[in-house]
Amino acid sequence: MNKPFFNSLKNHFETLETKLNQMDSIIGDGDHGTTLLKGLNAILSSDLPPAKAFRVEAGGASGSLFSILIGAIDDALDNYNSFGKLLTNAANKISMIGNAKEGDKTMLDAIIPAAKAALESPNNSIKNASLASKKGMNNTLNMPARKGRAKNVENAGVGHIDPGAFSSSEILTFFYNDYRLKNEKTF
Repeated sequence: MNKPFFNSLKNHFETLETKLNQMDSIIGDGDHGTTLLKGLNAILSSDLPPAKAFRVEAGGASGSLFSILIGAIDDALDNYNSFGKLLTNAANKISMIGNAKEGDKTMLDAIIPAAKAALESPNNSIKNASLASKKGMNNTLNMPARKGRAKNVENAGVGHIDPGAFSSSEILTFFYNDYRLKNEKTF
């Protein structure tokens, strides 16, 4: 496990906790930021692999689904060249377990375009995945939710960015920034 990376990611999500909870209170149950932070803290205090520690502590559907993304990032930290394949596998698994697809206004709206971009451009996979995840996340603003609690709120959440897509994009962008900083130091 790359403890410095996960500690920095946890610190980043500490600054986002309130924002994520506020976003989630509009179209969900209002604890998305707290749940993610709980899982990220568990990674640092557990002897379990990061994905499992995250899943066990965060709990619920969100914990299970985000642990898959955390596992892909953890594996990619050891082998950046496999990022596109790891992210694609994660997207497929999240889609299968969550019974969701791109366009349902979920975390997959950030992850699937990121995975596609990573596979299409192996030389810039991490950067392009970050950019694609941001675009996919922004697309959720005008999407009606077809899955999760958001489908039951007024207008199915249209006019609000999906918190899961937002946090997924944040994780992927944080991963890119970490990668970029490490590679700048080698030149």
